[in-house]
Amino acid sequence: MSAKEFVAKLVEELGVPYIDVACYKSHENICRFAFGKGVTGKEKLYMYSCGKVITVTTALRLVEEGKIGLEDKVSKYLPEIEKAFIIDGNGEKTHVGNEMTVRHLFTMTAGFDYNIHTQPIESLAKQSNGQATLRDFIPKFVESPLSFCPGERFQYSLCHDVLTAVVEVASGKKFSSYVNEVIFSPLGMKNSGYDNDETDMADIYRASEDGSLIKIVEENILLPTKAYESGGAGLISTVDDYSIFADALANNGVAKNGYRVLKPETIKLMATEQVKKMSINSGFTCIQGDGVYGYGLGVRVRQENTDWGLEEGEFGWDGAACSYVMIDPKNQISVFIGMHIMEWPTMFTGKHLEIVKAIYNEYFNKK
Repeated sequence: MSAKEFVAKLVEELGVPYIDVACYKSHENICRFAFGKGVTGKEKLYMYSCGKVITVTTALRLVEEGKIGLEDKVSKYLPEIEKAFIIDGNGEKTHVGNEMTVRHLFTMTAGFDYNIHTQPIESLAKQSNGQATLRDFIPKFVESPLSFCPGERFQYSLCHDVLTAVVEVASGKKFSSYVNEVIFSPLGMKNSGYDNDETDMADIYRASEDGSLIKIVEENILLPTKAYESGGAGLISTVDDYSIFADALANNGVAKNGYRVLKPETIKLMATEQVKKMSINSGFTCIQGDGVYGYGLGVRVRQENTDWGLEEGEFGWDGAACSYVMIDPKNQISVFIGMHIMEWPTMFTGKHLEIVKAIYNEYFNKK
């Protein structure tokens, strides 16, 4: 069965309304197939956490330039972080903000959670009439206790939104402007950005517990205001655009047009395990199997070879609406899967990697 036939079978069996799959090797488009009514392959999608890979890339550019240090205290850039605290076993407040480093933000070990509905956050959103920016919200993040002391463990969280604010301070620019300057514009990603008023979006669906799909009308659920530019979840992009970026990372950081996104040694650092057994208490399915992946600087990192060609060192992530990126730097292969289904783990868990396997078996495995 070809990879295209495999995906078509998934579409038929699961009732998937939209899926767009693109694979590149060494800047060459190896395969591309899309399924769905009226699909053009250029639909704009809420990328949600797939945007995290772009965010950590922009931050690592600043590390390369010496404008950010991984061991720097976050309070160097965001002084209000000094007020971050935990509640100890005796119910006492202990300030731990000065223990939080930039590395903790990259690795999701800073102690934040993913709750954007706390009283301080919701109050600011209401008082600002929806105009408060990410930078405005940082003080509100630390009015609620951290879940644990920075560095204690992995917890999927708002860490990369806080990292976004660090990028703004270190670059001296609004996040969207900086990303456009160093990623989108030079790569030719003309349909990517953080415009929270975007209306020209692909239809989006929600998976029910029984696996059925319901078309919904939904804005980005992880943005407290329209003015909030979230590096963790706010990216809007297309399969065409995101594939250009993924292909660059898969080829030592250089895009097809010759633009360097990151140095090879920086990509190696990004894809070096920082947190082991990230699946424990993470509640996130992107790991595709307990024990197989660790966590690097903002990406999952494969820790063992498969028997079908995917090697240790593969990295990437996925998003709340089911999009998925896979980057195999050893073989200079990237795969991007564009989808638009919320609550997708109820019906699609493990299927991304099965699609990658079908592509490898058809195009890359030695006969």
